[in-house]
Amino acid sequence: MTFSLEALTILSTSCIVASGLSLLLGWYFIRGKQVSRHRGAMLTASSFAALFLVFYVTRWSMYGSKPFPGGGGWKTFYLVNLVPHIIFAMILAPLVVRLLYLALGKEDFAAHRRLARFVLPMWLYVSASGWLIYFLLYVKVY
Repeated sequence: MTFSLEALTILSTSCIVASGLSLLLGWYFIRGKQVSRHRGAMLTASSFAALFLVFYVTRWSMYGSKPFPGGGGWKTFYLVNLVPHIIFAMILAPLVVRLLYLALGKEDFAAHRRLARFVLPMWLYVSASGWLIYFLLYVKVY
């Protein structure tokens, strides 16, 4: 079975957005001390992020990168969001694995909490900017 460029793009973007929404739910649950719901939401967020990576790498290996079609201020806006998106996305995977290990393997919740305070905003940025990048590349509002 072969997926089209459009299908893989929509699947990968949907997964990263679902990951971000699950993150917000997980944050909400832990603020309310609902630990089991927090765990479920964060495992869901991690699963969607992993699926995103599978779909993104598949799309990239089959179709390559899509150049930004706009220019001027829009291209600057695109690049200002793309560069930190890429940097954060590259360092996020090992940090998420570490968070999962601290919580599920080692049960060191104090260390998990300290790292999560740093990782959560980065992960939310990657999720939101992933949607924005999709929107700028494929919806063309300029």
